[in-house]
Order: sequence, then structure tokens, then C-alpha cells
Amino acid sequence: MIELRGIPASPGIIIGKVAIYQSEQNVKRKRRKKSLNPENELLRFTSALKKTKEQIKTLGEKVEREIGKSEAAIFEAHLMMLEDKEFIGKVINYIEEKRLSAEDAVNKALDDIIAVFESMESEYFKARADDLKDIRNRILGNLVKSSERKFELKEPRIVVASELLPSDTARMKKENILGLVTEKGSITSHAAIMARAMKVPAVVGVKDLLNNVKNEDTMIVDGYKGLVVINPTRSVLESYEKSIG
Repeated sequence: MIELRGIPASPGIIIGKVAIYQSEQNVKRKRRKKSLNPENELLRFTSALKKTKEQIKTLGEKVEREIGKSEAAIFEAHLMMLEDKEFIGKVINYIEEKRLSAEDAVNKALDDIIAVFESMESEYFKARADDLKDIRNRILGNLVKSSERKFELKEPRIVVASELLPSDTARMKKENILGLVTEKGSITSHAAIMARAMKVPAVVGVKDLLNNVKNEDTMIVDGYKGLVVINPTRSVLESYEKSIG
């Protein structure tokens, strides 16, 4: 039995099997510079940007339908970011002036903006950097025309991850999410917000989580205490089972 502690993010207690989600975060792909043509790179960026907007709009509609309008608002913010003149201007400048590939230009432009958010003292604004990482991953995926990796919850599971970006939870089958546990994050992180909206227990900021858990492990998530118990002993399991009736 292993006990780990984190930040209580959504109240409640749940016992279930683990499903580990591996997010495609901070993807950085480069094109060979010898074949780089700024005009072509701008066209690729424009096309990827358009597709990204369409995908985010669809995700926002799904979240509003399944969870709620206020939770879907985060995707409206994503759409606003994709139309932000400063962001688009940075990408265009890196392509035209620095002669970077569309991938490198997107990475560098968003790295600049993410660094500003992560340097802020406010936990809320630090958490918003996750939105920018989410946008980056989606644009990069569209630039190389990669298909979205599916994460299917065919049965009820406790979702465990390093961190969960907005698109991550939006794609999951809501009714099969028993709880959320992440290695990173704060009370204002997206995983915490979504867990409270779905009324499922959640603990975030759990140090060394992924080094101690594997798929199908039995886990207790105590969203009141910020406690995670992996493969509990029979006595601990019985005690929690009694507490939740």
C-alpha cells in the first residue's frame, strides 16, 4: 500500500481502478530548413489555425452540452487567443523575418506568452498557461496533420495523469470518470475546475504520482483530505468502504 498526498481539489471519496492518461504535451516538431519557404509556411500556419478553431468550437459545444456553459467558456477563451493579433503577429514575424518553420514559429511565439503567465504570482494566471499549452499542441498536431490520439474510457475509472489540459478532459467520456488525480496542478487548474463541475473527487499536485501507480491498480481518492491510497490493504479498503456506505 502506498499513500500519497496532494491538494484537495474536489470533495468526495471514491474507490476504483486506475486509467493512466498520457497527454501529448509540449510537442515540438521541426521541418528541414533547406526546404523552407516562408510563403508556404504561412499558408500551413493559416490552414492549421483554421482547423484548430473548428476543433475547439466542437469541443466547446460538447462540454456545454455534457457539463455546462460556464465550463465551456474556457474554449471561448481559446478561440479568442487564436484570433489574438499579438500571437498571430509573433508567428508571422518569426516565419517572415527569422525564417522559421511554422512549427518553430508557433512554439516560439507561445513560449514567449506562456513564460509571461508562468512568471505571475497569481495561481489563477499560472494555471492559464495550461490553456496556451493546449492551444500549442493542437496547432502543432494540425500542422503535421496527425490524428488525435484517443483515450477511451470503456469502463468507469479514476483518471491519473501528469496534468490535464482542457482538451484532455473534454474528449473523455464523462460518465466513466470516477475521479481525477494529477501530479501537477493547483486548486485553480483545469482538472480541479472540471472535477468540481462533474462532482467527482479530485486531488492535484501529487508528487511522484506516476512513479508509484500503474494501469488497473486499485486506488482510493479522498478529495476531502487530499489523500491518494494506491493498492490499499484490506483493512484500509474496508474502512473507506464503510465511510462511503
